Amino acid sequence: MSIWRRIFGLDAFDVILQSVITSVLVFVIVATNSERDAIVGGSVITIASLVVLGIRRQLALRRAGRGQLSEAEGPRVAELEQRIAELEHEVGRMLELEERLDFAERLLARKEPVRELLP
Repeated sequence: MSIWRRIFGLDAFDVILQSVITSVLVFVIVATNSERDAIVGGSVITIASLVVLGIRRQLALRRAGRGQLSEAEGPRVAELEQRIAELEHEVGRMLELEERLDFAERLLARKEPVRELLP
């Protein structure tokens, strides 16, 4: 992972692109307004750009952190996945046994003799 990704959560290109866009917007505000309006407008544009950068950074870091497991978490996650698979198998067996038990109960509850049902 590059130093840019670790610090900003974004590639250098993304950070530079946002800086250039911010600079152009500030230049346009300064060039087209009076001094007081230019200061206020430039400050608003700069703050908005920093907020957008912060949001993009948080989203990028969250997205990057989702797919990575530490060395200690990897085996633990594999063990938990194996246990879940075993539990799912056992639940299937239990459902099958419940069906068999229901069938046996219905068979025993019949008033007809069981001998007649057998060949």
